[in-house]
Amino acid sequence: MSRPIPVDIIPSHVYLSQDDQLALFGHGYAMTIEGSLTQGGQHFYEESVEVFGKLKRSMKLRVLGPSWEHSFVEITSTESAFLGINAKDALSGDLSQAASCRLVGPAGEVELKKGVIVMRPHLRCSPSDARSFHINNGDEVSIEIIGNSPRRIDNVVVRVHPTFKLQVDLHADHARELWITRPTHARLVS
Repeated sequence: MSRPIPVDIIPSHVYLSQDDQLALFGHGYAMTIEGSLTQGGQHFYEESVEVFGKLKRSMKLRVLGPSWEHSFVEITSTESAFLGINAKDALSGDLSQAASCRLVGPAGEVELKKGVIVMRPHLRCSPSDARSFHINNGDEVSIEIIGNSPRRIDNVVVRVHPTFKLQVDLHADHARELWITRPTHARLVS
């Protein structure tokens, strides 16, 4: 039996490029870091932006940092339907099939032609964790949520990086489907 892996429920969020951050918040505006994320070197800001899809609905999402080369939004399938966005499941940062949206901030707005995805479940780990689990970057594995009635998730993508801390990342729709309501752990399924 493999060792328990923490499960993190990732709220929907926005990453901004430096240019889009300037357009949305204005020149000279300093973003306020509110706290650190579980993965090293990443943080969340006090600031949020409004995300609009094809319907006349919007939602405010927190901005995460640091800046990326291209701005993008990670939401759930439920939120995608609510906004009228046909977002596809993808790994964080893979915008090859991303949907469009409009971002509105206090100083302006930005159209993202390819900027919205639904985050696929993934297992983050360091190279030493990957070796101990006998997995490689890009592999797809199955995990089981540990509990009284174990629940399984297939096609979880392995992401290996020296700065990664061992954890499974899921979005809120997955948490609801799996009845995860408190901190929990998973294990790899052989």
